[in-house]
Amino acid sequence: MKYQFYLLFFFQSIIFAQVKNSYSLVEKQMRLISVEQSKSTKEIANYIKLSFKGEELQIKAAYFHVISTISYDVNYNFSTELFSSDEDFVSKTIETKKGVCIHYAKYFKSIVDQLGFQCQIITGYTKLNNQIGNLSHAWCTIKMKDGKWYVFDPTWDAGYVKNQQFVRNIISKHFKMLPSTAIISHMPFDYLWQFTQEPISNREFYNGKAYENKPKRNYDYQVEIDKYLKLSEIDKAFESSERIQENEIINDLILEQYTYMKNVFNVSRYNKNIEKFNEVIEDYNVAIVLLNDFIIYRNKGFTPVFSDAILLEMIKTPTDKLENIQKEVSLISSVGKENAANFNELKSSIAESVKQSQEQYNFVKDYISKSKKDRKKMVNKVIWSGKLIK
Repeated sequence: MKYQFYLLFFFQSIIFAQVKNSYSLVEKQMRLISVEQSKSTKEIANYIKLSFKGEELQIKAAYFHVISTISYDVNYNFSTELFSSDEDFVSKTIETKKGVCIHYAKYFKSIVDQLGFQCQIITGYTKLNNQIGNLSHAWCTIKMKDGKWYVFDPTWDAGYVKNQQFVRNIISKHFKMLPSTAIISHMPFDYLWQFTQEPISNREFYNGKAYENKPKRNYDYQVEIDKYLKLSEIDKAFESSERIQENEIINDLILEQYTYMKNVFNVSRYNKNIEKFNEVIEDYNVAIVLLNDFIIYRNKGFTPVFSDAILLEMIKTPTDKLENIQKEVSLISSVGKENAANFNELKSSIAESVKQSQEQYNFVKDYISKSKKDRKKMVNKVIWSGKLIK
């Protein structure tokens, strides 16, 4: 009887051949790790550091530990961990000892991070035997001491699913793949992670060959990666979405990732704008209190008497603050329809307050330039006062 085996990238079904196990020495030592030493990735990494020397052995130990202890969860509900932090994600994986590709990837990355190596998670889609996977996949990449990036897929090396049951079958076929090998079966959504000067398009991945007479690009991926890793999460999402779109959106998986990255960017920008909006309100209220204090003082005929320098500073401080606040609020692009009315009210209040503070500032500059006799003629009550924003 012939059996069909299923590789584990979410629930995509494909046949693969077993590769000879090359983990004998690592396996022997890693199987000795105790339950107490496996409660966190930090403890696992400490055990590995004590047991193995050299980056490749340490990375292999981390890889083996993940693929030998985590079972593929064929019944996983993707909605249950949508908003979990990476720490909670990994902790739950350690506790339950099961998951799908993203659990394998995050667990492996967490251990590798603790070992002190540079590791990133890549998301994309796959192809085997000329068949495109119908669900997204996640794997890892590590920049090793030789300065090169290598690709690791712990999910595909952990085992397979047969009759809706996970069968552990540890192999090393997808350990430390060259990018040129990985790209045959693993297509990143973001071409940045192809690690090549000539990234292929999604259509080329589908076709299994490059376009004829394709112009040379000489894409400096390492420079671009270095730039990318320094960006904020908002800017990372934006730049990644731009590259995804540039590389053609030709299937639902790519569209879903593109939409997700755009949403990350839009939501992050929105949250940042709301945070800035609230900061501006706080700063505005402080400035209004200072402006009102000055107006009260002026309404009292500038009594008690202070020096001209102090008098000028009393109005200059809120004036400077309000002018700076007006610049800051102009940089806020969107706060959502539900906050639009309050946002417009704030901008209007700031504009009026800036106008009033400037008038008061100009008055004081003129006032302190006069003699005491002329100053008495200038003192009159000012009834305007700024309104606090809640």
